[in-house]
Order: sequence, then C-alpha cells, then structure tokens
Amino acid sequence: MSSALIIGGGPAGATAAILLARAGQTVTLIERAPGPIDKVCGDFLSGEAVTLARSLGVEPLSLGAQPVTHLRLISGTRIAETALPFPAFSLSRRRFDEALLRTAEAAGAKVLRGHAVTGLDLDTTRIGVRTQGLGIISADRVFLATGKHDLRGAPRIAQSDPRLRPIGLKMYYRLTPSAAAALAGHVELILFPSGYAGLQTVEDGHAVLCLLTAPTRDLAGPTGWTHLLDRLTAACPHLRHRLDGAQPLLDRPLAIAGVPYGYLHQPHGAEPKTLFRIGDQAAVIPSLTGDGVAIAMHSAAMAVGASLRGEDATQFAANLHRALARQMRIAGVVHKAGTKPGLQHLVVWAARTWPGVMRWVAAVTRVSGGG
Repeated sequence: MSSALIIGGGPAGATAAILLARAGQTVTLIERAPGPIDKVCGDFLSGEAVTLARSLGVEPLSLGAQPVTHLRLISGTRIAETALPFPAFSLSRRRFDEALLRTAEAAGAKVLRGHAVTGLDLDTTRIGVRTQGLGIISADRVFLATGKHDLRGAPRIAQSDPRLRPIGLKMYYRLTPSAAAALAGHVELILFPSGYAGLQTVEDGHAVLCLLTAPTRDLAGPTGWTHLLDRLTAACPHLRHRLDGAQPLLDRPLAIAGVPYGYLHQPHGAEPKTLFRIGDQAAVIPSLTGDGVAIAMHSAAMAVGASLRGEDATQFAANLHRALARQMRIAGVVHKAGTKPGLQHLVVWAARTWPGVMRWVAAVTRVSGGG
C-alpha cells in the first residue's frame, strides 16, 4: 500500500490526515510543536470552515466557539455595521487544531509531535523528508502543510519582496464585562494608516486582537508592541474604549514577519508530481477576509480527492488555482483599499451608505463549496 506523509498539523495537514486515514491509506503526520500552541491567525471560522469541520466530526460549539453574526468596519471615528451573509464562529487555533489532530489520530493516522522537518530531498520518485530526531523518512506522496513557513528544498516562488511584506501580530485579552458584552457576536475590523486589525471574542471569555501592519522600526525592542498599540488606540477611539481596562493574557504578542498575502501557487514542472501543497503553501488570502482556515481545509480536501483518484500534484494545483483565482483577486483589491490611508475613511463611508457592499464582499471572498 502506498504511504502518505503530511508535514504540518494545522487545519490543512490535519484535514488531509483525517480524510486519507478514513480512506484506508497509511498516513504519517509530522508536527513540530510538542503540544497545542497559539498561532498568528484571526481565529475566525467562516461558514465553509464550520461545514468542513462538522463533516470531519469536529463540532466548534462543543469546543467553546463563539457565534459571530455581524461585522463592524471601523476607521477613526467612523463605524459601519452589517450582518454577515453566512454563519461564522470564533475559536482559538490552539483548541481547533488540537481537536482536528486528535480526530486524525482516532481515524488511524500516525501523528508524530515535537519533530521539526528540516528539508526535502526531491531527487527520487519517493520524496525524502529530513527531520530532527527521526532521520530521513520517505513516502510516495507528501502533503506540504507548513503554513506561511517555507521548507528548505521546496520554497514557494516569491511574488513580492519579502522586506516589504507585512507583519502579523496577535494578543489575547480579558476585556471588561461591558466591553465583552458590546463585542459579543461581532467581529470588528479596524482600519489604521499602516494596516488593519480584527477584534472578536473567543472561548473562555477571552478576546483576540490580531493585526497586520507594514514593516516598521517602531516594533523593534521590548517596547515595540506598546508603542504600536498606543498609536492604534490614538488613531481609533473605538479600539481604545474596547481595550480600556483589558488584561493582556500573553507575556508578549505572537508575531510573524514577511507574510506573503496574495500568494497563489502555480504548478510548474520543477516540482515532483507527488508533492501536494495545501493550506498557506497553496494560497495566502489577505486576512481581513477571514477565509484562511476554510481555504486551508478546502485545499486539503481537494488534494486528498485528487490523490485518491490517481491525479498528480500538478493537476491538483492547476484545479485549485482555477478555483481560487477570482476569490484571491477580489480579496487583493479589498486588502489594498483597506490598507491605503487615503481610502480607508472612504471605504467605511461607502459601507455605511451601502451596507450591502460589505455583505457582497464577504460573500465573494469565500472559497466555493464546503469540501
């Protein structure tokens, strides 16, 4: 029986492991973290992600997920609000990813935690995966699900200068009771001069602030986060009010640099036809759409389906590219408008004047289908 090896235990990797194992395949998943961890992500599960999770036997509500029914768009003192055109939930990646990995193990996948993959050997029919602590593991098919981190031997083709790519930051808070009540059921998307931030409640009465900002020296040093937050709350009284009296729940924010938003993998002949890129290795949609987790799971389901049908990775990548191209283009336009200082107030004004625009954008930046 042919073997499948999955690198990465996020939503894409875990989804692939579950589906392959349930199809009777021999599956090994390698995850570098020894246990559940937080990740730089908005913790937003759109309707497609929820549908996929439930089809795998993972119920977000039983994990403490908070329903999200409305979107608030904010720039300075301007606020626009509308109902979301799809059901959504907010749940930390720490809890969601762990539930998916446990489901993969229950399905029969072998999950190896705490082992870093250092590179790939792509010279033979069977791909060699170099690891720390496990030596070299070979497999007939490899599903690359390392998120936004590239792997030595299999880099993504750069589509922008890494030095100009934005930085992602994330912090958890315990809000005051009044602030938490006002935020409940909403995701608040806050536009500021160099980027945007998302704020919403998650499980256990916590709230998550996840933001994207242009590279800046202001972030350097131990006081960088404080200076950035001071600048944001000064520019947005609404955010200052939300965080007034809030208790930070992490010693320092989680961070990731050089996020390649807008990346969409295009198949090429240089890669083995048995290397399936899924999740952020296939597409990195701008985070303000809230569809990253859904795309990760959807790409995994497509890759597994292609593999089981005997299609190679090149065919899969071409099909996924066609499926996501329109969504990614629209998301890119929205991302540029939302990060351009001269347009941000205009964007919120337009959203207040025509609330249907926000619902339309939310709908057309979804991955099509639930699996």
